[in-house]
Amino acid sequence: MKTSLSESKKKKNLPAAQRQEVLLKAASEVFLEKGYAATSLDDIIGRAGGSRRSIYAQFGGKEGLFNALVTKIASQALAPMRQEIDKETDLREALFAYAESILSALFTPTVLDLSRLALADGARFPDLAKVYFASGPGSAVESLTRLLEAAKNRGEIQCLRCDITASQFVGALRDNLYLQVLLRLRPAPEQEERAALVTSVVEIFLHGILTARPKPQPMVM
Repeated sequence: MKTSLSESKKKKNLPAAQRQEVLLKAASEVFLEKGYAATSLDDIIGRAGGSRRSIYAQFGGKEGLFNALVTKIASQALAPMRQEIDKETDLREALFAYAESILSALFTPTVLDLSRLALADGARFPDLAKVYFASGPGSAVESLTRLLEAAKNRGEIQCLRCDITASQFVGALRDNLYLQVLLRLRPAPEQEERAALVTSVVEIFLHGILTARPKPQPMVM
């Protein structure tokens, strides 16, 4: 839907920072609807107002606008996944808090939109795919790895590679549920369903499913 003349005039009179927010929001909507390749600057201008000249002046063109959009979303929306975990907290309590914060971030509309953009256009913009991964999933695993290493040093857990174990924990949290939501096969889970997933993952992670747990041995490939 194109912006009316009155709406366009109002947006033109906004302060520079607010105009940029309006432009980035419109760009996000259009890129998600059409994909990067099929989106034109005219599509974005039609929704946000402004001009090609202002976009080139601020971002250098469509690619620069896309770069700014992904970087902004990654730095803000994925912030909860970069939080450091208190290594002195009770391990079970820390895992529950960590898991809940990860799922809360993953299923927000903004992060889902960013994930779809990264999947759709990651091959075209490998540097942006790296920014997305480092800002969220990568940082989340690094923080959990440090927590597990501290627990291992205290003799609370045994694992061959804390970094691999941390990655497996995050993978179990995402589960097929996240892929279904990402593909729009179902809505994001409500709090009760997320809580059930967190409980299952943490309990299996800490206690396993065997009644007697043998000492883990590395697999010979």
